[in-house]
Amino acid sequence: MNDEILQKVVTFLNRKEIDFLDEIEKDILFSKGKKIPRATLLKKIIDIFLNSYGKNGENYQELIETITRELTKGGRP
Repeated sequence: MNDEILQKVVTFLNRKEIDFLDEIEKDILFSKGKKIPRATLLKKIIDIFLNSYGKNGENYQELIETITRELTKGGRP
């Protein structure tokens, strides 16, 4: 078993964001027969990103720049 200490994160998502997660959940349910909670989906999305791109490299820097740009446009934190 993994000995990582897990932290609980609470956030608010809009309808479009919830629909996105629900669509992924339905695709997994119908293709694999497994029901996956939204929290698990969010964790897996982050894990996939970290495993694919890591914290170093161009893709990570692009992500930081995109997030910063969206936040300065008045995007929802």
